[in-house]
Amino acid sequence: MMKKNKEKIYIQKLLVLCSVIGLWVFTSSCDDDNENGLQFGNPEIVNIVSLGDEPAINEGFPAELVRVEGTGLNDMKEIIFDGTVNTFFNSTLNSNVALFFNVPFDADQGSRFGSQTVTFTNLFGESVSTEFTIKQPGPTLTVADTFSPAKGEAGIEMRAFGNWFFNVEDVLIDGESVGDFTVVSPQEILFTFPEGKTETTEFTVVTAGGMVSKDLPIVGGIVEVLFSDFDGNGIPNINNNYEPGGDWFSYGDNIFEIANGLGVDGSGGAEIVWDGTGSLGFTGSGHQDVAPVTTSTDSENAFILLDINGDDYPGTVLEFILKDATTDTWIFKVPLTGSGWQTLRLRMSDFGFGFDVGNQGMGDPNPATLVAIRMQISQEGGAGAVPSGYRYDNLRLEVLELD
Repeated sequence: MMKKNKEKIYIQKLLVLCSVIGLWVFTSSCDDDNENGLQFGNPEIVNIVSLGDEPAINEGFPAELVRVEGTGLNDMKEIIFDGTVNTFFNSTLNSNVALFFNVPFDADQGSRFGSQTVTFTNLFGESVSTEFTIKQPGPTLTVADTFSPAKGEAGIEMRAFGNWFFNVEDVLIDGESVGDFTVVSPQEILFTFPEGKTETTEFTVVTAGGMVSKDLPIVGGIVEVLFSDFDGNGIPNINNNYEPGGDWFSYGDNIFEIANGLGVDGSGGAEIVWDGTGSLGFTGSGHQDVAPVTTSTDSENAFILLDINGDDYPGTVLEFILKDATTDTWIFKVPLTGSGWQTLRLRMSDFGFGFDVGNQGMGDPNPATLVAIRMQISQEGGAGAVPSGYRYDNLRLEVLELD
């Protein structure tokens, strides 16, 4: 009887031991499996690949989408940059071998540029770290309302607005340092406008990430406005459908062409020719109407500028026609002389009214309401040089703005 009791106790102990072992095996199996039934293991990172315009390994710009490549990347709980910045990511996009997120950058949380440690931690507390470099973007300036006040004036404190004003190395006006400046925030810089400027200046911000520039007009300065350079730059017409050459039209008895190679130094330009044929008695080309580009009403200090070359057409007489709110009959004639490319500079107050250069008794064209500039070949009542013509480029308005 004693022997049977001992055997029973032994069997019970053996069953308990088997149960413990079984529980341990089951628990270990659970620890190695995630909620999806996939074996997890310790996470490992092979590369972080940025997917921007210039893909790179283990480096990228703020907000750029990156793909983390490795193993054991399921059930990721958090991604921390530099020990301080928690990164948002969509866990539903993760797999065991890849996950995606956007490079975080929040200066208020302590984000910085350069190499830093990124730590990945999963739901089981297992972590792995790797190095990643956040690259500094070049600075930008806002498209509108870039400066406050809007125009520079000697000795006046000004603000410039944009983004990525980090590690600012210098602030320049026309290539010269303004001296002291204050970075108010990554979106704002405070500086003092320098002395001695008499026309539109170029404002530049230089940072460790690059540089950006923009024209900064001045109070009481000379402003030059480009209508067109035939290379895609200039003022869109009032329908806002600007494209290289798309804002130009021709009329009358003419041969008109816009093409690369016709402009200054082989750039885009235009050519118009009258070959003596036709019966309309006029030959012209023009820029489609634009919105007014200045507030100045001073025609004495307003000039039409055009780069022109009439080498192939000696004897040509050029006519300029201006259109403002009053009329489209303001005219000025220019016999082309000299050789090679030259710049014509025509004072608006010299234009005559009613297609008559000598009619100076009807006032002057108004720069503030100027909406179109046209160029014609004067056929001189049929007695003009045949052929007549010219190539031209870089049509612009120069005006003295007093406020």
